[in-house]
Amino acid sequence: KELFSQDVRIPCLGERQKFFRAWPEKEKVMDLLQVRKFEDLTFGQWIVLGNKAGGLDNVIRLLQGELTITVERAIEIVFDKHGRRIPPKGILANVCDPDRNFRLNQPELETDDDYVNRIARLHQFLNMDTGITGQKFRAEAERLLELIREDKQAANIANGVYLPVVCPKLVTSDLGKELEHYLMAVGKSYVDVFPERKFYNNRKGTLDGAVLVIGGSRHRRFIDRMREGPVMGLYFPNPLQGFSVNAAREQEASLPEGFILSGLDAAVAMIMYPEVLACGLNTPSLNLAALSWQSTEHSLYFRAGGDYLVFGYTGGLAGAFGSSSGGLLFVG
Repeated sequence: KELFSQDVRIPCLGERQKFFRAWPEKEKVMDLLQVRKFEDLTFGQWIVLGNKAGGLDNVIRLLQGELTITVERAIEIVFDKHGRRIPPKGILANVCDPDRNFRLNQPELETDDDYVNRIARLHQFLNMDTGITGQKFRAEAERLLELIREDKQAANIANGVYLPVVCPKLVTSDLGKELEHYLMAVGKSYVDVFPERKFYNNRKGTLDGAVLVIGGSRHRRFIDRMREGPVMGLYFPNPLQGFSVNAAREQEASLPEGFILSGLDAAVAMIMYPEVLACGLNTPSLNLAALSWQSTEHSLYFRAGGDYLVFGYTGGLAGAFGSSSGGLLFVG
């Protein structure tokens, strides 16, 4: 009697359920911090609660003792059905919709040979041996992918393109020198796949001592692991498509554990998968958002064209472009 006013007519169950669904949305937005007892709840809030219980039929059966309720903490889904990061509430930096004309294709990763060939490409063009076999590489990639798919928060990211990578042990303490070495390998690998094309490193000779990990980034912990030995992970090149560099950096702290904003790993992925990441004009530009170059106002990126691949710097960290994306690395 107290829940419904006398002028409300609900003659049948079908109409009652319709009434529950039709309650104005604005009634759901209330200051619940002021609620101290059941009587403080508004009529609209009781309607919302009934809807969350599955509708009036379920409420009646609960009151009759035919059903029980189990209360669980709501799970926030982090990625949409395409594998793109859902912009967090309250994000301050610029984000725009992704331009779906700029997209990537998932390579075949089904057999041991698929993984052997990828690790062999890395070893060949970096002129080094990480000590990781194709079989070990495959086992770790499949383990990491299974971890993601079991995580309700993060599972959707696996609907997008994912690329298993092996990030070698760092040789020096200078990230600029390391990146310069990687870029030489990027050029060789890219031209090997596309012999009629050219790679342009527009930052050649300017990276030594000028590349830093941004403050507060999980990428710093990843770099520490690379100093100890090679690190295997899953590189997701475009879950942040349409995010400005500032937006990519801003939301990292709210990602599930194990996800890292991309930096050096993007260059490693370009060595291992040039035909995926730089196949042509309609592949998205890839931001190395976890890294700064020369100052906090500059970052770095790869951009592919129809007959070239360019490595350069981003001078405007606030701009959001649907054809540009930051990447994420998952290391478990």
